[in-house]
Amino acid sequence: MKKKVTFKQIFAAIGLLLLVGMYVVSIVFACLAKPGAEGMFMASVVATVIIPIVLYIFIALDKWVKQNASEGMSLKELRQYNKRIKNGEDPEKVAKEIEEKYGIEEADEDNDAEDDVEDVEDFDEESEEE
Repeated sequence: MKKKVTFKQIFAAIGLLLLVGMYVVSIVFACLAKPGAEGMFMASVVATVIIPIVLYIFIALDKWVKQNASEGMSLKELRQYNKRIKNGEDPEKVAKEIEEKYGIEEADEDNDAEDDVEDVEDFDEESEEE
């Protein structure tokens, strides 16, 4: 079975290639006594600090997004439910299962736009009294 490549592994490989590339270019410039050798060395030193920090930020953001996205239904789960419906399973049965699993309540069909307008007006009046 083929191992899945993760987001972290991709960014680690990119960071490693960038750093190694900078060092190789710096050494080549220094050995050939090119005029930009000192600048390349300074760029390598800065990249040695900046690239790991940027990679850490990307990985931390990825972790944060995944933690916050776990509150609802994942795309994978949604596709599974969709596949079950396409395969002939009763859509209402699937919907009830989703409601039970995620605590989703059905919309109040008796409530209409006029009631919403009245609620907003009542709230505005209460706010003005305070």
